[in-house]
Amino acid sequence: MTKRIHPAPENVTATAIAVSVPALTDQSPSPTQQRFNRLLARIDKLKQQLDALHALADTQRPLHNRTLQPLRERRHALMRQMALWIDERLQGQGLSKAHRQTATDILCKLCETLATDGDEAMRVLHDKYSPLSLAEMQQVAAARVRAAMEDRLGRPLDTDLPLDTLDDVLFAGMRQLQAEAEAEAAEHAQAKVKRKPSASQRRADQQQDDADTTLRKLYRQLSSALHPDRELDPAARSEKHVLMVEANTAYQRRDLVALLHIQLRLAQADPQSLSRMAEDKIESMSLLLKQQTAELERELDSQEQQMGHEFGLPDYAPVSAASLRSHLAMEKQALNQDVAAMEQDLRTVRDDASFKGWLKQQKQLAERYDDFDPRDDW
Repeated sequence: MTKRIHPAPENVTATAIAVSVPALTDQSPSPTQQRFNRLLARIDKLKQQLDALHALADTQRPLHNRTLQPLRERRHALMRQMALWIDERLQGQGLSKAHRQTATDILCKLCETLATDGDEAMRVLHDKYSPLSLAEMQQVAAARVRAAMEDRLGRPLDTDLPLDTLDDVLFAGMRQLQAEAEAEAAEHAQAKVKRKPSASQRRADQQQDDADTTLRKLYRQLSSALHPDRELDPAARSEKHVLMVEANTAYQRRDLVALLHIQLRLAQADPQSLSRMAEDKIESMSLLLKQQTAELERELDSQEQQMGHEFGLPDYAPVSAASLRSHLAMEKQALNQDVAAMEQDLRTVRDDASFKGWLKQQKQLAERYDDFDPRDDW
């Protein structure tokens, strides 16, 4: 299921696509021309959605940071304060063995979270109490994931990396899986080449060749028209340089629509000329538009997933200004509740009786819920 962006926020203006196949005065567009125009409209819509998505992210990002960062920093400071308090208390007397073990477990989990955020002092404090240092814990996790990946591959990971960290193992494993997928695809393509192509495959190959030729020919026409040596006026030369950069980018992206726009801006083409093109020429251009549409849809899906991850949206939640505002309000409320609870706990544990009661409560929660983690409260 794919997230879809909702109406664009204010201040987002989309450039309408002026390229289309117009009807001649004595007839309506042919089915081929109509398909071409529908593809143009689809590309226009996808580009507007991408522009709106980028604008929405640029608008929401500073708002999220201003709202949540102070609360996260306050929570971090409170976690650190609790860790230091428990460390101080563990160095004293009066705690039973069970109390000391519970306090040590909580301390190590707090320090692990803080060290992951880059707090080196908390890494040192963790290693002071934990039977395994954080570096050793990471090596254990890396070894476990490596064993699972090698079991999946059926052979050892082929890499020169030391594979001491989880990131190294994941990188090596994904690279090897990708290499195997590419080799399998190449083998499949080679087998396909050896087979005698069907009539439909020959037609498809010819259409692809025609499409590539159309794109290449249009790009060469633009390159010739935009060559800087053919323009003496400095202002016009600068303008053509900008257009040439746009044309190069469009050609690399196989963006037929952008190339057609540049052609019209150079007055190299009359919009009415599209209606006089041969059907096979429009068909080849339509194939390029289909491919461009598919690429834009993939790009939109990827951008929506990245944005959902960046702002912590639930899976499959729609990406919209309303959903981001709603989620931001929920995150702010949850952080405020965390901070208030932590401040209360810090006030509570200042005397021995309350500290022991708090430790007992944490242990009971751990026994009641197998997946309970003190860091859920802290």
